[in-house]
Amino acid sequence: MLKSILFEIDAEISRLEQAKALLSSAGTTSIKRKPGRPPKTVSAVVPKVQKTKKRHKMSAEARERIRQAQIRRWAAVKEPAKPNADTVVTASPRSKKKAAKTAA
Repeated sequence: MLKSILFEIDAEISRLEQAKALLSSAGTTSIKRKPGRPPKTVSAVVPKVQKTKKRHKMSAEARERIRQAQIRRWAAVKEPAKPNADTVVTASPRSKKKAAKTAA
């Protein structure tokens, strides 16, 4: 009984291998394509999955250098926004025009 089961399994494996060979050879035949958009009845082609590139690991020192540089950039941007006590606030050119019109 065990031998008959093994024989049936081997027969099924050989049938599956033949079916696989037929299916794989069907995909290798070259089909001439006509110019233009293919008809809707053609089955969709499965796109190839591209492997993702390996990412390089950055050392802790390099990350810290980048962090410090970014902090310096932020500080440089924020610095001019703060008015110094030494600078005198001057009126904008528009306010001078309005004052001239109202005086006249």
